[in-house]
Amino acid sequence: MPAIKAYKHKGTVIPVDQAKLGKAYQCPWTGKIVSTKKSYVKHLSELRSSRMHRRARANRWQRLGEDLWNQMTFEKIVEWVELHPEWFLDAAQRRGFRRDQDRYDRVRSEFSVRITLLDLRWSNSVSNNHSCPHTGVTNWSGRNKDAPCGYPGWTGRIEYELSHELPGFGSDLMEGTRIHTGTGGSTNSTNYGFDVKFFADDWPGLAKGRVWETLKGTDFNSVNIGKKRYFR
Repeated sequence: MPAIKAYKHKGTVIPVDQAKLGKAYQCPWTGKIVSTKKSYVKHLSELRSSRMHRRARANRWQRLGEDLWNQMTFEKIVEWVELHPEWFLDAAQRRGFRRDQDRYDRVRSEFSVRITLLDLRWSNSVSNNHSCPHTGVTNWSGRNKDAPCGYPGWTGRIEYELSHELPGFGSDLMEGTRIHTGTGGSTNSTNYGFDVKFFADDWPGLAKGRVWETLKGTDFNSVNIGKKRYFR
């Protein structure tokens, strides 16, 4: 077969003798190329709007997170979770694959999450093998001699119930929320149970609450809310 000269770009091949030289516009942020200035301006407008929307959503997520992390009791945390299911749905959605995004959006208006069990005990050194507070570092088996082998906090078990089956893993719902889940799984597609850690540095409200309750002589070192399902 005769070879011809051609222009090639990202899988597109155009014979040189059929190509025409003209003006085009390329977005410096996305690399998208359009043929008219009108299309280019429209693309920039849509890009700006999309990025502003994502930034606003991220800022709102962070503000809500600060409110959660400053709750002063575990009872208040359980209540907060039930009142803000979309916050946890956003956490799971960020972990999900692009092909699954529509499934998250379809259930958003009806989605709910409810913590059905918190069984926790205080420890001055909660293991940081796999997770750590946002201010700390992990240290697998204490191999890093210059890093701590644990942080103060509560450790135990958590169980929660979802209104809808979601893509991915049940632990995705807690990703980035400072509720550190570990070993566990599901009894069905909507009920989950995991080992869990709450590091004191992640929860300034709980840390204050513990000091306050200790001064009053109240035990804040053990927490038992709800009934076991997964772990019974």
